[in-house]
Order: sequence, then C-alpha cells, then structure tokens
Amino acid sequence: MAVYTQLSHNDIVTFLTDYNVGELVSFKGIAEGVSNTNYLLSLPPLPQGERGLDRTTTNYILTIFEENFNAADLPFFMNLTEHLADKGIVCPRPIKNKNGKVV
Repeated sequence: MAVYTQLSHNDIVTFLTDYNVGELVSFKGIAEGVSNTNYLLSLPPLPQGERGLDRTTTNYILTIFEENFNAADLPFFMNLTEHLADKGIVCPRPIKNKNGKVV
C-alpha cells in the first residue's frame, strides 16, 4: 500500500481552504505508487463548459511527497508538469493556491 501519511476528512478540508476548488465531496487513498502518498479527491464540478464536460464532481489527485523526496526538486517538477500541460500534453496540472503558488 502506498498511503504512508494518513489524512482525515478534516485534515483535507483544512488543506483545501488555501485553494479555490470548492468543498470536499469525498476522498480515498490510492494504493498504487511506490514512494509518495496519493489521495483521490472529489470536489464540486468545474463550471459548465470549462473542460467541455458535464460532471457531478471533478476529481483531483493530492500527492504528499514523503521524506525521501528532495524538497529542492519540487519546483522543477511542478514547473515541468505545468509547462507540459500548457503545451497540450496530457498530464496532471498543478493547482495554484489562493496566493498563486503551486508549492
């Protein structure tokens, strides 16, 4: 199992207050993975037409980079995935917090 850091509903709700993504609908740990903790978060749907889809929820992945990860490398990976997503490559796009930061 790859959920090393256990989060409660309240932990995630508190974390999400720094983001403009709406209120948590549900969450579950993702067992796949090797070194980081990942959660699947379901949040209210994106505004209609934003992605051309009508959904009852929008899913996000919350990744917790564990102790064996070099924090100095994180900005590189966040900038890389944002750049790739901007170029149309299908990959996770980092979500900026209310202060415009991805980390």
